[in-house]
Amino acid sequence: MPALEMPQNLTRKQYNANSLDVDTDERTVTAVISTDIVDREKEVLVPKGAIFENYLKNRVVLWAHDYKQPPIGKALWVKQQRNKISAMIKFAPTEKAEEIYQLFKGGFLNAFSVGFQPLEYHQPTPDEIKKTPEWANASRIYDKWEMWEFSAVPVPANPEALAVAVKSKDVALSQEVADELGLEVEETVYVATGAYVKTKKFDNESGVIVEPVRTDNYITTDVIIHTDNYVDTREVGREVAARMLGRMY
Repeated sequence: MPALEMPQNLTRKQYNANSLDVDTDERTVTAVISTDIVDREKEVLVPKGAIFENYLKNRVVLWAHDYKQPPIGKALWVKQQRNKISAMIKFAPTEKAEEIYQLFKGGFLNAFSVGFQPLEYHQPTPDEIKKTPEWANASRIYDKWEMWEFSAVPVPANPEALAVAVKSKDVALSQEVADELGLEVEETVYVATGAYVKTKKFDNESGVIVEPVRTDNYITTDVIIHTDNYVDTREVGREVAARMLGRMY
């Protein structure tokens, strides 16, 4: 079988896991992370051809193949079968990992992607196509490949449902993850119509005004703006609030 021309390149293949097993007590997700289907690039990863020796020495699970950031979890096990590869992911006790875990738990994320080094490949033969007709559309079958890592990736199972959940505050997303998912995090600001304003940070949960801040025409998330004589908690959009502040300063 021919070797790839550039075997050192890291290749990524994404798989949408339609069925996830979430254990809320253990904070684990069990999912299929790769199969032998023909992907969007018309290529096939043969599960039996996967090599895990090096990966099992460092079983990290990343977010979106970001090697510069700490892992969001680890693989408790990886199972190699004839037509798929499954894994159980234990999420790390970090803020970012908890955020990603909750999205999987809620059914808003369901995608994983393997990062691997191709080793051997071939074009599908007539006998293979006869046995597996869908391989007729494949340009390359990877017979042997080494998995370097696998990642949870930002592909929402239902982006519209996730957007609604974010807007209704049923799901709390950091700005970083929202940007990666292509969603807007709705921010709430409170403004007062006075000639002069002071600003202080406002804790929505406790209702307590905490450390003083000045906006200087920039709205921070969740602030309450008041005059010397009264507090107005009239909610407006972020852009409208910014224009009002621009007029008042």
